[in-house]
Amino acid sequence: MTRTVGRQARSEFILDPAEALRRGRVLDGMLSSASIPRLRGVMRAKHRALNAMDDERQLETARRLNKH
Repeated sequence: MTRTVGRQARSEFILDPAEALRRGRVLDGMLSSASIPRLRGVMRAKHRALNAMDDERQLETARRLNKH
């Protein structure tokens, strides 16, 4: 169920393709600047350790996004 406040009809979808493309590019730029590069090469570790490293990368990325 959607609740509209005010008189202007609002939609969560951007109907103008040019505006959607512009906003998408801005979002892509934000995400690429906040991501942390993965370590290069081959790494051997237990699955639990690799998952913990991935979780830490995601948390650091979220922290960087929340700063901006």
